[in-house]
Amino acid sequence: MLKMDYGVPEIYKQEAYGDLANIYEDIQTVLKVPVVNFMFRTLALYDTFLGTAWTQVRANMLTVEMEKAADKLRYPDIDVKAPEINWETIYNLSTIEQIKRIIFTFNYVNPKLLLIASAWAESLGNRSIQGTQSYDGDIAPGVFHGLEDVHLVDICHATPDVQSLLVDIVKKHRAFDAASDYRALANYPVFLGKSWESLKPYVGSDDYHLLGADLKQQSIELVHDRMPFPVTINTDYLYQIYSPREMAGMMGIVAMFQNLLPDLIIEGEFFRRMIAER
Repeated sequence: MLKMDYGVPEIYKQEAYGDLANIYEDIQTVLKVPVVNFMFRTLALYDTFLGTAWTQVRANMLTVEMEKAADKLRYPDIDVKAPEINWETIYNLSTIEQIKRIIFTFNYVNPKLLLIASAWAESLGNRSIQGTQSYDGDIAPGVFHGLEDVHLVDICHATPDVQSLLVDIVKKHRAFDAASDYRALANYPVFLGKSWESLKPYVGSDDYHLLGADLKQQSIELVHDRMPFPVTINTDYLYQIYSPREMAGMMGIVAMFQNLLPDLIIEGEFFRRMIAER
């Protein structure tokens, strides 16, 4: 088994109390999915930053403009073919639908998370989002009906075969931990294992890197050109609260997810194709 200190420090939803619990609940309501993503769970270690930074993007993420912006990042044109597998010979229909709902959850929210990470990264880099002050309307808050709470497999306590699979995924990504997407799909190890076997050679390829860089650049342009309300959180404000070491930690987390989320959008599209109706 892996050591207990494996991975990136985070605060899980069930461990959040008081103001942080309220922020977590609001994140799910505004982003419309039954999961508090890894990005928020790690930034929760800096609760003052998370509270302020979330407040600045919250109103934006309830606008039609940001919903449309996320649509532009979703379903990238990946250059890898998903093998045809008859999943009905492996899983019953109910389980197949559960897998589809998990994939939908992350494919829906990851583009929004990338917009948020890029808005924060730009603002922290003294390129604050001015806000267009123009928007066509709001979207209704609330988690989509029919989506279930997402259970995340703990890599340290997973069965040996699942642990080995997740460790291989982490190593291929040169990451410190497995993203929430993979930890959710690890509940279905046959699906994840067969998918990863086909996806792994594509991860890290030239096309993969170029597509990821394009998604990241698009997200930066979209938050500057389309975000209705300002995002102005900056280092001058944060240095009044946090030490230089803490600041480096926060900014490193934001940068890490701004670089990670394009990859997850790409890989999520592959998972969707793996189990889409044929």
